[in-house]
Amino acid sequence: MGILAAVSFLGALLEASFLVLVTGIAMALVAGDSSVGPYYGWLVPIRHALVGAATVLVVRLGLSLTSVAISARLTADVTGDQRHLLSDAYLQTSWAVQQSEPSGRLQELLTSFVGRVTNTVSTMTSAVTALLSLIAFLGAGLAIDAASTGAVLVTLGLVGGVLTPLRRRIRSLATDSARANVDFASAVSELGALGLEMQTFGVQHRFASRIHRLSHDTTATQQRVQFLTGALAPIYMSMAYAAALAGVALLALMGFGDVAELGAVMLLMLRSLSYGQQLAAASGSIAAAAPFLEAIRSTADRYRAAPAGGGGVVPDAVTPLVGTNVSYAYSLSRPALRGASFRLAKGEIVGVIGPSGAGKSTLAQLLLGLRKPTAGSLSAAGTELGVVNRFWWTRRVSFVPQDAFLFTGTVAENIRFFRDDIGEDDIRRAAAQANVLADIEALPKGLYTHLGERGNQLSGGQRQRITIARALVGDPQFLVLDEPTSALDSRSEALVRQTLASLRGKVTVVVIAHRMSTLDICDRVMVIESGHVTAFDTPEALRESSEFYRNSLTVSGIG
Repeated sequence: MGILAAVSFLGALLEASFLVLVTGIAMALVAGDSSVGPYYGWLVPIRHALVGAATVLVVRLGLSLTSVAISARLTADVTGDQRHLLSDAYLQTSWAVQQSEPSGRLQELLTSFVGRVTNTVSTMTSAVTALLSLIAFLGAGLAIDAASTGAVLVTLGLVGGVLTPLRRRIRSLATDSARANVDFASAVSELGALGLEMQTFGVQHRFASRIHRLSHDTTATQQRVQFLTGALAPIYMSMAYAAALAGVALLALMGFGDVAELGAVMLLMLRSLSYGQQLAAASGSIAAAAPFLEAIRSTADRYRAAPAGGGGVVPDAVTPLVGTNVSYAYSLSRPALRGASFRLAKGEIVGVIGPSGAGKSTLAQLLLGLRKPTAGSLSAAGTELGVVNRFWWTRRVSFVPQDAFLFTGTVAENIRFFRDDIGEDDIRRAAAQANVLADIEALPKGLYTHLGERGNQLSGGQRQRITIARALVGDPQFLVLDEPTSALDSRSEALVRQTLASLRGKVTVVVIAHRMSTLDICDRVMVIESGHVTAFDTPEALRESSEFYRNSLTVSGIG
């Protein structure tokens, strides 16, 4: 920006000099003189003045192109920096913050909000050029006629002050527009994820009505901002021209007689007014964009204020995992887990059951170190989990979600999941463990088959087993599975159970399940009801001690 300012100021000085020379040459030709001036006591021959004006014009063009190149580079750099700022802050914040973010918010910030920042940078570079050009032209005008130029300068200042309330109104409306854009993006993202339900229930028209209503609210605010922003420049220009007209009338009444000097001053002042108009337009655009910039900054600050947990301690092992009176609450009115105590041994397969909302998924996130207990303690091999080195921990624990999400890419890329140290042999071994290798080899290009968007070429069971292979490829010591068979057919469920059984004695496994048939491979089962661990024992013992367990067996047809 400093280089741009210097180049712009120098270019503006050259432009002002060019206009003064051209005006002098024209007046000299009309008067039949052979020289131009005097400039600071010097008379310049017309031929030399023409060569000087042409030289100034060429240099001015070079400086203008340099200014354009600097502006383009600056805009690109700022766009990249803002995207890096937001994405890095988001990816390094805690899971609790990430999960609480509205759907579509990050996408909206990285696209349209950063786009507004980019446009603002372009506007700011134009404003810098206009401001320094205005200063240069006013300086040239002061050198020719200080009184007239001073009057114009005062007038420009007054006009700018009159428009201050309008800029404040633009900024206020732009704040509403920024909020409406985020709400619109979140709502569209949520509705887009309900496409199957929308088609099934035949409510497309209701979806369309809701989107139209949200869009109308967003565009109505945007229209008001755009109108006021666009009106700022013509209002300024009309007031400035009126001031210039009044100045000419005043000079006429005073009997100002130097035509060449008057022409040069008027040309400089009118050009100054065009730069003033650019400044007015830029001030409106910057006022409209300010809330978007503030939203990016405040969001990044909020992300950075809650970094992902972890310390620098490396424990001897992952297990035993011991919880002592572990509690977690999302808010004072939302306790999810209360006073849970347990011990998970190496190589043990533990099932977790309970009604919906009992706290099972919260327990899984605590065990993975994604959340910190609000009370009690959770330790790995005697070390408090909150101070364990995060990099060390993530290389030894793994997770299989209920919904098998794949990204656009090959089978190998989805199993590797951005871990560059995992080779093809590791991928094949994990796929074999997950009982999905045969399915992969049947694909047109095997591991290197491109799966399309979100893996839509595979069945639900295949996608789930690929996510299990993803979890196993890093040789984890601790594995958490959240409802891994809830949406699978009996064959796929049997294959998943076979995979889990093969891990006994090697990997500590926690399986959150609704299907009781999934739990027949478990060494012990934990029962969670209303946030409390009401039982934790072998399946045989729970048949006698846990009413919830017995009822669940009966409902599933096993009891």
